[in-house]
Amino acid sequence: MEKPKQRISLKLAGKPYQMNIESDKEEVYRLAEREVNTSVNRWKKAFGDNFSTQDCLATTALLFSINNITTARQNQMEDEDMKALDALSQRLDKHLNRIPRRTKTKK
Repeated sequence: MEKPKQRISLKLAGKPYQMNIESDKEEVYRLAEREVNTSVNRWKKAFGDNFSTQDCLATTALLFSINNITTARQNQMEDEDMKALDALSQRLDKHLNRIPRRTKTKK
């Protein structure tokens, strides 16, 4: 079943962009819009007339991509660590199951 869609307008670096999105994702799009504009404005303040809006957008895209790649790699490492821990846990369980259990003897 297709999710309901809605048309929204996002303003990035002063330019409006119309798009159709799934209704339940609007908040994510609005938060992304805010982050992009905050970053662009930060670069404009830092570099003034030396940086065009396009330069600010390019730098923002680069930094967001770097963060995305870094996060993906961290998640991959965490997945690999969890797999290694799971394998270790299974080996430990096998080992512990081979150890004879002591039974209490009556005196």
